[in-house]
Amino acid sequence: MMLSSRRWQTGSFPEFRDLGFLLLIVLGLLMCTPSPAVAAVTGGGACPSGAAYLNPTTETLVTLGDLGVNQCYFIATNGSDSNSGTSEASPWLHAPMMPSCSGNCAAAQNQSGGIPAGTGLILRGGDTWHLGNGRASPYTGGTWNFNVSPYPMGTSSSPIYVGVDPTWYSGAAWARPILNGDNALCNSTNAGSGGCNNGTTTCTTTNCPGVYYVNSCSYQNSASNIMIDISGLKYYIFDNLELTGLCENRVITGGGQEDQGADTYVRYGSLGGPATFQNLYIHGWSHRRFAGGNGNTNCTAGAVCFNIFAFQGSVMTGRVGETLDHDVVDGEDADPIGGGLCFGGMYDVAYSVFRYTSQCIGATHSFHDNLYEYFYENGHSNMFEEVGGLSGTNAIYDNVFRHVQNYCASGCGIGLWFDPPVGTTDYFFNNLYYDEGNIELWIVGQNNQNAGTGVIFNNTIEFTNSGTQITGSATHNSVALNSTNNHFITDNSSGPILTSTFTSFSQTTPLVMNHSTATSGGYTSSQAYAYSPISASSPTLGAATNENASNRAFCSALASAGLPDAASACQSDTRYACKYDAANHTVNCPARAATKRSTAGPWAIGAFEFRTQGAPPAPPTGLGAVVH
Repeated sequence: MMLSSRRWQTGSFPEFRDLGFLLLIVLGLLMCTPSPAVAAVTGGGACPSGAAYLNPTTETLVTLGDLGVNQCYFIATNGSDSNSGTSEASPWLHAPMMPSCSGNCAAAQNQSGGIPAGTGLILRGGDTWHLGNGRASPYTGGTWNFNVSPYPMGTSSSPIYVGVDPTWYSGAAWARPILNGDNALCNSTNAGSGGCNNGTTTCTTTNCPGVYYVNSCSYQNSASNIMIDISGLKYYIFDNLELTGLCENRVITGGGQEDQGADTYVRYGSLGGPATFQNLYIHGWSHRRFAGGNGNTNCTAGAVCFNIFAFQGSVMTGRVGETLDHDVVDGEDADPIGGGLCFGGMYDVAYSVFRYTSQCIGATHSFHDNLYEYFYENGHSNMFEEVGGLSGTNAIYDNVFRHVQNYCASGCGIGLWFDPPVGTTDYFFNNLYYDEGNIELWIVGQNNQNAGTGVIFNNTIEFTNSGTQITGSATHNSVALNSTNNHFITDNSSGPILTSTFTSFSQTTPLVMNHSTATSGGYTSSQAYAYSPISASSPTLGAATNENASNRAFCSALASAGLPDAASACQSDTRYACKYDAANHTVNCPARAATKRSTAGPWAIGAFEFRTQGAPPAPPTGLGAVVH
């Protein structure tokens, strides 16, 4: 029997009217009841308890609790943002402050006051998060930006920790969690294919478009193309992350390069207080072809020119800045001319390896036990240029600088350029510097108002090219320089220093050798520790006859300035920076066990004393900071 449409109206059939009422009740209950898959967030869970975390103040391994981190959230690529996130068994897919964070992750992120001080965000080792490719999973949504409301902020006793549990990882063995900008590598192994091109293999001030460049960048993390941003914040620790795949696609918006705050792996502009970046591995940048070298007239608004930096930041006036510790920045898989190490900051840098990079402009308080090698000229490049300088007492010691623009025959920029302000003393000691191109190797002084003092003592410096010098800035220089107890190896008949460029200059007890004399005495670059004495009768030993009191005075001044490690290192010979494990991209520090300098007899000239017996093994401080 056919029923008319009128017969199906609920008003015509009481049984259907009652059923509709029941359906409305059920639907209402469903709408008012929270989904059982999303649990309420009441705070983070227990943190990993192992003593596997570096305390950069003491260079020892401690627990997260010792660092003041007392609650943790866990993130893994097999997680879900509707999980509780409070244990490794129930991780989120995204971390708070990633734009794609949702569900319980977003609830924790947006709680009153934001992620509280003392919180740890633990990423599973071996997992990869994508910042560029929105079709890849998990996709962060772009820049991992902590500098948005509600602005999570740590404190001095309870920092925010972003890192790892070394016992929690995917795969067969430990590896760092990866933040990937998703752009392909472009280097010598794939030049000529896939949009990776091989440009010039030489680089001068007028010819420096980069060696390897791409036709286009597949992905950008955001309009500013930043991976991690904590600008304006303070008391953060970032630990054991790998950052790769950043590609510079942007054109210059002003009249020059270095569009600050863009194309950066780690950004911390106007940092509100201390932050720590440790055990990071940064690599794999690329860029479109530059219109010219850094500073070239072609690099004007609308052009693509040098702009990528591993670290880009600054510190609000009068505040302690960032710490870099056991980090690796290695552009061997990229275009070394195209990637800068730093722009701003670099307050306290230790036990790190920087290689195949270009340009670092900052202001350092302490820079020690770093291996800085394979530096490339980008057209207007300085390996480390201090802009403005930090007032007080600063120390640069126990570093190895080598292979500095060693391919470059002319127009090759500057190696180290320090600029102490009035009333400030910069101490340079126990450093080894060798194998460089035809550069200005070391300049002290820059600005009219900066009339401090530079003290260069107990260094071993080899001048590969006879034209390289240690000089004062040709203009605007009123810095006083004290050169004491240094070992110079140079074929320049006029010696290693141009005294006329300093307002005040003094030099005592230098030992100057030409290369032939150095080689015959056993001082060569092929030694396990380059240019070190080979016997108890080597000419650098015991040669600082009248310098014991002066050197000890320098050590005392460092102690009085609140630099205890520098004061202790001053009383020994060089620790020779760190050894680099290129397979795992980790560092073992120090590379050499230091020898105490005599408290009674004369010190050796240069960075090295001589051990009459086999050296003890290097202390394991740095080894423990590397998780396996």
